[in-house]
Amino acid sequence: MRESRDCVVMGGGPAGATFAAILKKYAPDVTVTVLEADRHPRHHVGESTIPVVNGVLRDLEVFDRCYDGRFIRKMGITFVWGKDRTPWDADYLQIAEMDTARQGDVINVVGQDFSELMRQEMKRDIPLTAVNVLRGEFDALLLGQARHFGAEVREGTRVSRLERDADGRVCGVDWRDDAGRSGHIEAPFVLDATGLNALATRGQRVHDPTMSNFAVSGYLRGADWKVVFKGRRDATTVFIATIDEGWIWYFPVAEDTMSVGVVTRTEHFQDALQRVDLETFFWASLRGCPEVAPLIAQASLRDDVFPGGRRLQSIKDWSSWTPAPVGPGYAAAGDAAIFIDPVLSSGLTLALQSGHRAAYTFNTLRRRPELGEANLWQAYADYMRGEAGSFLALARYFYGNNRAADSWWWQAHRVLNREGSLDLDHREAFTMATAGFFPTPRAISLEIMAPLLKGLAGSDADLFNVYHEAGLPADVAAAGIQVNVPFRLSLRAEPPPGVPAGGLLDTYWDLVCEGYEHAHRLAAVPCRMGKDLAPVALAAQRHARVADLLAEAPALVPHAPASAVRQGALGLVANAAKKGYITLTA
Repeated sequence: MRESRDCVVMGGGPAGATFAAILKKYAPDVTVTVLEADRHPRHHVGESTIPVVNGVLRDLEVFDRCYDGRFIRKMGITFVWGKDRTPWDADYLQIAEMDTARQGDVINVVGQDFSELMRQEMKRDIPLTAVNVLRGEFDALLLGQARHFGAEVREGTRVSRLERDADGRVCGVDWRDDAGRSGHIEAPFVLDATGLNALATRGQRVHDPTMSNFAVSGYLRGADWKVVFKGRRDATTVFIATIDEGWIWYFPVAEDTMSVGVVTRTEHFQDALQRVDLETFFWASLRGCPEVAPLIAQASLRDDVFPGGRRLQSIKDWSSWTPAPVGPGYAAAGDAAIFIDPVLSSGLTLALQSGHRAAYTFNTLRRRPELGEANLWQAYADYMRGEAGSFLALARYFYGNNRAADSWWWQAHRVLNREGSLDLDHREAFTMATAGFFPTPRAISLEIMAPLLKGLAGSDADLFNVYHEAGLPADVAAAGIQVNVPFRLSLRAEPPPGVPAGGLLDTYWDLVCEGYEHAHRLAAVPCRMGKDLAPVALAAQRHARVADLLAEAPALVPHAPASAVRQGALGLVANAAKKGYITLTA
């Protein structure tokens, strides 16, 4: 059987379902087929969201159902980390309290104004919370929304081959279902949401050598809750505690279902299993944690969550990504694009965010083809790298400073605040980061995003604030240039203030760094620049002095007045410095 669609989605998990639902919501004339190998509900690891994703849930029109009592509310994260066993909290409700002691001062995180967020109830009693979910129910809810908006969904249907034309462009898929039927669907675009299988980019994955872990997880009945709110079992925090050879997560996904996992280095896991079986290793790890051991005295492993009656699962928990999550005719979303260590609950959030942004990108390209397919999908790839890179940077600091809480508190503060230039204390900075506001907000909703991103157009006041905080030298034109990371002038795309706006992105040209080492700076202090300055951005990286760049710049943009080009070059250098891509020296 041969068919034709505008788009095929490989995988019906959160990334694929979100993409299909949002695409059909704003472009009902587009034909979309989702091919999902499993049948829902089905279990999947990764059961905790963070507040920044609530905007996506609103756009999907499932926010109310996620907060109607079916899932456990997540109020933050409680940590016991390192030698000091005193618990401390990343309390999401603190985000709305942060300015109460500042007498109205603006909290400004890399150029974004949080003043309008503080103490706004935003139509909910506790707006900055998240949820712990039963993935079978949650994923089925999202896939149901894709159907609701008009996407065709075929469960029990696996993609057996990705077809490319003579030029290497993805142009369709072969499929086979669990009833033995097979066929081919031609499509000019395919979204890869196949998780770590990553069908579109198989064999191209990069693994972070510093983040090679194993996770053993299961579900307990009869386990006590670690944290309750007002004595009620409908809200809690995720509890994370270190043990001698790793760390434990512990949080409820239902009243009598505790999700518990042990994360340890690969070498230790492999060595331990040569002496004991998996269940012995699991229970010994939990009983060796003084904060968890009393909670599990009457607990037993459930055998009704994992398929086949299994009580435990072990998975290689290695942070990894594909260097090219986009290409001719395809894009990757969710784990197929990047997977980051679970310590910050980023997996489910990144899946929802990437599926959402991919749908907006697809829709924007249909409406504005003059922007260029390659440009728009590169903007999506850069966005993904920036979001994931923020979590990756924080997770690396987390693991690299795990001997004492104070040491990595300071590191998290430094990453978020850029050497202490902003008026947030350690816990406030880290709380905002764990909530997803790192380094800039990504809550795509009218209530949160509109006020936070109102300065994107680069008003004089906003630019003054950013320049002031960046600590630029008084005479930029006389400064020296030290390049910290390669960068380029590239198309950027963001949902405009007042989202949703027809599912379209606002586009502008901004400086973008390469690689992952500085990726957490990609979303910092967005600055709109003329795209004709692209050769000036490249030239800035081969000059030792700003004055030399200003002398060459007019020849690089010959069709514009020399004075305007020099002024543009000066602004570009200042923008690169405040983003951290270069350092301006005296």
